[in-house]
Amino acid sequence: MDLSRRPFRGGRALAAGAAATLGTTAAPARAVRPHRTSTPHLLEAEQLVGYLSLPACPLTNNTYKEPHQPNVVRWGSPGDASGWVNRSQCASFQTAVLKRTYRWATSAFFRKHFGVASPFARDYRAAFAERDVPHFERVTRVADLRPGDLIAVDYRNDQDTNTGHVVMVRSVKGVYTAPGAGLNFAGETQYAVEVVDCTSEPHGVYGVGNYFRFPDNRIFNATAGTGGAGYGHMMFYASDATGAFSRYRWSVNTSSAGTYTMAQRPVSAARVTS
Repeated sequence: MDLSRRPFRGGRALAAGAAATLGTTAAPARAVRPHRTSTPHLLEAEQLVGYLSLPACPLTNNTYKEPHQPNVVRWGSPGDASGWVNRSQCASFQTAVLKRTYRWATSAFFRKHFGVASPFARDYRAAFAERDVPHFERVTRVADLRPGDLIAVDYRNDQDTNTGHVVMVRSVKGVYTAPGAGLNFAGETQYAVEVVDCTSEPHGVYGVGNYFRFPDNRIFNATAGTGGAGYGHMMFYASDATGAFSRYRWSVNTSSAGTYTMAQRPVSAARVTS
């Protein structure tokens, strides 16, 4: 994995400028908090996605890798989009961003606290839920999510690599009430959350339902889209009694058949503290 670490010195203006060219911001259903990019690892992720999304960056530079392929996540030179590369999966993308940003985020650290040098989604979820990990603080309430927080889902399958999904929160857009009653659940509140992630399946179907309010910048039009790193929106539900995660769905237009409870697919979240 090519991480080419450098000390973090900002990048806010470049990341914001690159993101602005993508047109991914959307009007919130009900405002919770404005989007504020302030955490170093989120800034690094935004800078990378910003360059990968530029027309000058070849589409082949940003892909969701196959299990047998090596992870390559590279921050290139400013002004040269061709040198920025992402060929990773969901968890390895987040691990690469953390390794890029923080000196403590080494293979030895992940091996000690997550059981493997490059954790899978299942490993992230278990660590966040079951033990105290240095530099991570558990987040149990959906309404408490902040930019930069990591959310991990365990698919509870028998696969060795596609064990779930991991995303980084970019912003909490607000409480959302779906137009279809079957996607609103008694005793639960639904939140629209903008995420930064790497996926083979972008979040949503172009033009369906409220897609344009909560889009994915990897989907170009009704017939074209691509996997890799980018911005999308997921819907997370919270128990009204406890505020804890109660279920989730992949996008704003995912049906009830693709909506999973915590018993089906557990979800845990954590904040990077330093």
